[in-house]
Amino acid sequence: MSVTIVSAALQLIAWGVICVLIAVLYRIARFYQITSGRRSLYRWFLVPLALLAAAAVMDVLVIGEPNLIGDALLLLGGISLIGLGYNLLRLMTGSRS
Repeated sequence: MSVTIVSAALQLIAWGVICVLIAVLYRIARFYQITSGRRSLYRWFLVPLALLAAAAVMDVLVIGEPNLIGDALLLLGGISLIGLGYNLLRLMTGSRS
């Protein structure tokens, strides 16, 4: 078994865990919207989930070469996740943070 295969497998497992955490955040935002009646934009959490999952797959498929598309997907997914997470935090804490 090659080191690159093990590295790719571990990278996919790590990104899989991150995607599961984003899915949990999606469910929290959905639950908050249903129980409070306030709009939490929970459907938009699927955008960073898809972008980061696609970036992880791109990084595993393109090993040893510069991967500008994967890096751009990571950047867009990270920025959107930060924005949505901050919006949810502000909404749930009532701007007390």
